[in-house]
Amino acid sequence: MRKYNYVSILLILIVDAIFEGILQNIFDGDLLILAGFLSFIFDYIICRGLLYNREGSFSDYFGGIKTMTGKVFLMNILVGAIAVILVLLATLVSGAGAAVFYGSTIKSNRALISLIVLFALVTIFLSLLFAYMNFFMADDRYRDLPFFKSLKLIVKAGIKLFSESFMAGVKAFKISLICTVLVLVILFITPVAGQIALIFGVIAVIALFFCTPTFRASLSDIYLDRSEEIYNEVIGRED
Repeated sequence: MRKYNYVSILLILIVDAIFEGILQNIFDGDLLILAGFLSFIFDYIICRGLLYNREGSFSDYFGGIKTMTGKVFLMNILVGAIAVILVLLATLVSGAGAAVFYGSTIKSNRALISLIVLFALVTIFLSLLFAYMNFFMADDRYRDLPFFKSLKLIVKAGIKLFSESFMAGVKAFKISLICTVLVLVILFITPVAGQIALIFGVIAVIALFFCTPTFRASLSDIYLDRSEEIYNEVIGRED
């Protein structure tokens, strides 16, 4: 892996979490869209930093916010809307998801677990499909590319690099994945062991947070190695 400043990325994630937490408290969870808006801004900052200031300080990374354009905002909003719609559709497909949608309670632990697993799988799939969005948005080589050509390039890269991205995620988040599986197994076998499941759940969340910089750096390595090849294959063919 290419060298990068782990602490700078971690600090950006912490600032993001603090701002989102403040918004949640101020607006009592009613402005989730605004929290998501903040999240993609910080994601762009990280991606830009990994492309141009990998070993830079927190301020070096954060300086990348000055390069954001209207196109970056529109692309993130569009992809975010697509992701939300697909997650909702996938959730409604399951019986448990339909029950939640219509205001019913889920009485079966197995139904609840199946809903959680489905939601997680769809979320992971979409995250990997659009994993390189802000790398392309932050890359000066592709800033003048028309909006829908950029979207096409992002999706094609996500599909073509899906397996590499998935393995990078498994490697980076292995502790979180193991703990999550243990939580599901515990709840499935013996629901009364909720406290034990909670401990593993907390470990999974903490590990997820602290391993995110490593995952983002891994994606940046894949992007730097393969982006030009994919551009030539997808866009160069049209030109």
